[in-house]
Amino acid sequence: MYHKYLSPLGVITYGVEHDALISLTIDDLDVKEENSKLTQDIDQKLELYFKNELYHFDIPLFFEKGTKFQKQVWNALLKIPYGESKSYQDIANQIDNPKAVRAVGQACKRNPIGIVVPCHRVIGKDGSLTGYSGKNYTHIKKILLDHEKKNEENA
Repeated sequence: MYHKYLSPLGVITYGVEHDALISLTIDDLDVKEENSKLTQDIDQKLELYFKNELYHFDIPLFFEKGTKFQKQVWNALLKIPYGESKSYQDIANQIDNPKAVRAVGQACKRNPIGIVVPCHRVIGKDGSLTGYSGKNYTHIKKILLDHEKKNEENA
């Protein structure tokens, strides 16, 4: 089942299955929308996040697709606190695979549940904003990081 939420970044389309969030993308996908108690809860939490009143999503997640390595990276992303960022190298070290920096970047790129699984909080070791669903979307990464940084003291 899919649902859409109108955010300050544009339309967010997300999917729910197995009583969990399985996908979230900042895109107005051509899908049939349905409502449920879970979609109402997700909409409310997205609203609070964009109003600077929510600093951690407590939404049930289900990684429907992805390799074991990708899921390991995505779970590591969930541990990055609101308003903070980590480098791709930090994540590779965290999952005990320090040589997998590029693979971590690819796993971030394939993150199926953007914003909630905060791949936007992963930056280059030199502090550069590299990639966000591809290099053409780093402006969205910057918007999300700036949004969180300016509200970090409230978290």
